[in-house]
Amino acid sequence: FIDPEYVGSWGVSDEDLVTRSNQEFKQYHKNNKKFAAVMFSTSNHAPFDYPEDKIDLIEGVEVKSVKNAIKYADYAVGKFIELARQEDYYQDTIFVIAADHDVRVYGDDLVPVNRFHIPALILGEDVVPEKYSKITTQPDILATALDLTGVNELTYPIQGHSIFSDKKKNIALMQFNDYYALRQDDKVAVIRPGKEALTFIYQDEKLNPIDHDIGLEQDALAFILTLDHLYNNNLHQ
Repeated sequence: FIDPEYVGSWGVSDEDLVTRSNQEFKQYHKNNKKFAAVMFSTSNHAPFDYPEDKIDLIEGVEVKSVKNAIKYADYAVGKFIELARQEDYYQDTIFVIAADHDVRVYGDDLVPVNRFHIPALILGEDVVPEKYSKITTQPDILATALDLTGVNELTYPIQGHSIFSDKKKNIALMQFNDYYALRQDDKVAVIRPGKEALTFIYQDEKLNPIDHDIGLEQDALAFILTLDHLYNNNLHQ
């Protein structure tokens, strides 16, 4: 970055990031190069550094607070979409805006399922607006984006499916400390190291114990072992 507008403890501001990214994407498109890019917002991480006079501050909270930092990140994302819409590459690009996790993941349950509900938005020139109301998980986001570009997701090692695919299941994967959970519809299997697996029904934002669903518990363990094996042996590349 040459002469960035603002540099905080995590690096340049989100606004500097989106401005530079837009320049890079314009160049890729000009050179007829296909590209996939990841942009990571850092302003909403402590100590919540962001440039002044960009947003209307939220009343009743500290200036350098998570709420104001999130508002600034949202402002920067909006600026990026405004910039991109003015460029030729916008017509040929799928944009995915998603959180990697909730602001704070905590609760009394073994796995606080209600804290794993995150926003995701998929945009594109020819993407028809709709709200997906079923359960989905982050691997499905990548598979869906590839599907919208016309790439066959089955040629890539993604443990998820496009929301437009007949193979899409109503499942979600979760990790909380060293506990792992697999949710299918409203049934949740929780895997714990050194202890037996448990099965719950998720109702009223709480996990209610029920009899073991051996199949679901084994599927949860299979996900964990498979992902660990793929990663540690570099088979995901």
